[in-house]
Amino acid sequence: MKIIISRHGEAEDYSSSGRDFDRSLTDAGRLDIAKMANFIKNSSLKVQHIYHSPYLRTKQTAEIYSSILQLPEQIELCEELAPNNDCMDLVHRIRNFSNSETFLLISHNPGIAFFASRLIQDESLYESLLFMPGTTIAINIARERFTKGQIIWMISPRDLPDA
Repeated sequence: MKIIISRHGEAEDYSSSGRDFDRSLTDAGRLDIAKMANFIKNSSLKVQHIYHSPYLRTKQTAEIYSSILQLPEQIELCEELAPNNDCMDLVHRIRNFSNSETFLLISHNPGIAFFASRLIQDESLYESLLFMPGTTIAINIARERFTKGQIIWMISPRDLPDA
């Protein structure tokens, strides 16, 4: 199966509530995610499911991806993707899907960098995986093992041309 891991887009520094949970995407963050979504849409990967953390900025990121990828019914909140949770705990949700399916997981740093390095089974990569806002990595991994995944690509919005 293919697992695409994306960090949410650029978010405002503070929310009006003062809670990190409520920080919203900036206009630049929205544009960056739209670029990433169009990149994925035009790639060979066809996303079937989108999972996001409970935080507002990941929900907004998921909604942009969903709109561009035309997957309005395939967005799901996933507590395991919240900051300070172990993303490996969500493996039970996707393990029973087929190896031909593709998932998009939207979360936060540093958890997603650690999760990606664990899927690749090279935790030394953790230090070198730089997930700036919007950065996305695609990994091919066998559902039977959930180890030794292969990086298909890793790209940041700044690597893509403006729309």
